[in-house]
Amino acid sequence: MALFGANTLTTCLYSTVRNMLNREVYYGFLPPHGRRLASGEEVTVFGDIQHHFARQTANDRGRRSFEAAIGKADPDIVIAKSPDLHLVDATTDETRVISLSAGVFTAVDPCWGTYSSSAAGLGN
Repeated sequence: MALFGANTLTTCLYSTVRNMLNREVYYGFLPPHGRRLASGEEVTVFGDIQHHFARQTANDRGRRSFEAAIGKADPDIVIAKSPDLHLVDATTDETRVISLSAGVFTAVDPCWGTYSSSAAGLGN
């Protein structure tokens, strides 16, 4: 898996996609300027992969190509992971993310650490 810029404190901010075809493929829609992926190879990019298409040209060629590759019974490419959903608990003021394990959703600390807006000090 190619991982650019992420570390253990930021992995929950990244998306990972995987080539599902039994051959190497060039995906021109992958940021920043297209990527060649071997069979089963993954690439990880900052943010939600879908948001990268918001900057595409007026004809939306990148988004349409991505949708064509992912939107079929046997997709060419899949989203293996997207950024965690960050939520604020209205009672505790703590920021938590959703975790899924064995089919059960739980709220856990974000990859970047624990945060409570009511206990946070400002400044360095």
